[in-house]
Amino acid sequence: MNPILSNILTGHLQVGEQSLNPQASLEDAGLDSLAIVELDLLLAEHGVTIGEDRLASVTTVDALDQLVDEHLASRRRP
Repeated sequence: MNPILSNILTGHLQVGEQSLNPQASLEDAGLDSLAIVELDLLLAEHGVTIGEDRLASVTTVDALDQLVDEHLASRRRP
C-alpha cells in the first residue's frame, strides 16, 4: 500500500491495519462519507489532489490505493 495513504488511514483516520485488506470495502474498513471528505483534505495536504467525488467512486481498499498511486505516477511524468 502507498505509504502516504497508509499513514493517513492508520494515523489520522485511525483505521486499524487489519482493516486494510485489499479486498475490503471502504465501508468495512471504517471509511464512511465523512471519512472520505477528511481523507480528501489530508491527501491534498500531501500534494495528492483527487477530489471527494472520485474518492467516493472507488469501492475497495485496493481500488483506493491504486487511485492514489495513479495520481502520484501522473505527477511524476514530465
